[in-house]
Amino acid sequence: FMVFNFRDGDSRSRMESVLTEYDMTIMDYPRYYEGCPLLTMETVHHFLKSAESWLLLSQQNILLSHCELGGWPTLAFMLASLLLYRKQFSGEQRTLEMIYKHAPRELLQLMSPLNPLPSQLRFLQYISSRDVGSQWPPLDRALTLDCVNLRLIPDFDGEGGCRPIFRIYG
Repeated sequence: FMVFNFRDGDSRSRMESVLTEYDMTIMDYPRYYEGCPLLTMETVHHFLKSAESWLLLSQQNILLSHCELGGWPTLAFMLASLLLYRKQFSGEQRTLEMIYKHAPRELLQLMSPLNPLPSQLRFLQYISSRDVGSQWPPLDRALTLDCVNLRLIPDFDGEGGCRPIFRIYG
């Protein structure tokens, strides 16, 4: 077994403690990035390569996924990305909806007020449209933005300001 554990913060989960007793390989991932239930493209790429490598080693290899309370949106996205990456499903929205339908109702009620679906679908489009022969994830390149309009400036520092950072993929 290889276990993908989407943990909450830096603390070790009870599930992780139990599984290490059975000599299982555990890959820890955060359940969100910057408060959003979506991980960086680099983290997604690491997850996809690790999962694919493990599954290709033997047909007896099994992936087990676990998430802490509130981690379901990230886990659903990562499972959808794996299905699309391995071309076992097609259609980003259909794949994501299929996985969300398997969630217990209690988990869906614990989701954050932030709707992750638009961002998750955009990331899934990057994953499913990747060219197998090309560098993926795409390399960082310098980009010039002529204009960025912010309709509302968030008060991140408590003093009425923020320092936005833009990452553009695709």
